[in-house]
Amino acid sequence: MSSMEISKQTLQALEQEAGNYQWIDDDQSLAELCQQWRQHPLLALDTEFQRTDTFYPIPGLIQVASAGKCYLLDPLKISDFSPFIALMQDPQVLKVLHACSEDLELFNHCYGVVPAPMFDCQVACSFLGMGLSIGYQRLLATLFEVEVDKEETRSDWLQRPLTDSQKIYAAIDVVYLETIYQLLEQRLREQNKYDWVLEDCQTQAEAACEEEDYQLSYLQRFKQSWKLRPQNLAVLQALSAWREAECRQRDMPRNFLLHNHSMMAIAMKPPFSMSELSAVERMRGRSLSNDGKTILEIVKKAWGRPAEEYPLPPPRPLPAQWSKRLKSLKALINETAERLELAPEMLVRRKDLEKLTRSGMDDGCFELPAELMGWRKGVIGEALVQRLKSSE
Repeated sequence: MSSMEISKQTLQALEQEAGNYQWIDDDQSLAELCQQWRQHPLLALDTEFQRTDTFYPIPGLIQVASAGKCYLLDPLKISDFSPFIALMQDPQVLKVLHACSEDLELFNHCYGVVPAPMFDCQVACSFLGMGLSIGYQRLLATLFEVEVDKEETRSDWLQRPLTDSQKIYAAIDVVYLETIYQLLEQRLREQNKYDWVLEDCQTQAEAACEEEDYQLSYLQRFKQSWKLRPQNLAVLQALSAWREAECRQRDMPRNFLLHNHSMMAIAMKPPFSMSELSAVERMRGRSLSNDGKTILEIVKKAWGRPAEEYPLPPPRPLPAQWSKRLKSLKALINETAERLELAPEMLVRRKDLEKLTRSGMDDGCFELPAELMGWRKGVIGEALVQRLKSSE
């Protein structure tokens, strides 16, 4: 896909529009614009936020592009976002974003909604062989030979007034998205992959709304926890669940409260006194003084749990005798991915392949995990199951 697919006049108009953004900081203007935006099939979105010492992102700016026009919404001044929330749920308006995982988290936490239906340009690019996680600046350079200054990437988006440089940077982040979408959509439809992208984006949006089970957080955040004995694992589970709840309540990053390394060290060799706790790797003095007694109580209680209450053990690495089968499965994935011009990791993730393999290790009744259903079921999932069964 080259920059010749779009005229220089269009690119110049987009660049000019980035400098002609409209600044929106009152409820009435936002409500009127939301009605206007709902008349168009596409809405491009982006956000700027701060997240240096908080658990949740703090919105500093919301950027919108619609019908070639660019708007910057000030969440520090606007008090009524209900028209915007309704727009985010309008099924007739496709919301276009880029690398939107943190944007979805922000929308869900701050406004109780995620954009739907939604199209993530980064996901689309991965389906077109442009890399698994192409950045916005590199995408602009690839598609349009447009170079973007990255100087404002880490600037303070909660300061007021924002500088002209910040505003133009933010406008550029969203003003090209509609045009990018049109180019990507054409290529995806030519390759019969457009619906695949929409399905994956919907899955991504749904995942952003799911409430995490704190009691299972140790399984997601500690990849080496399978090495722990059951009693030690009980300590890790209890500490992990406590940290998840506390960090949300206090709105502070996980490692600010208790570092991952500290948690694993505590689980491997539980401390039962303040002096032992103070010697733990990366133990913060503030955590020790504020939460030391609580941590020791959690450790003591978890260490004393009866065996029948020990937590679910994490999956261990697959047995060595399965390496030949896995090699065969990976070969099938690579062949299919090459034929479809996809990255193998985009077709089947390693953890999903292992989940499929584990499903039938004992009885040979292999079942596709949810991650390999949908479009992947017919494209690769059923073939993987058949190969697993035929290699028994």
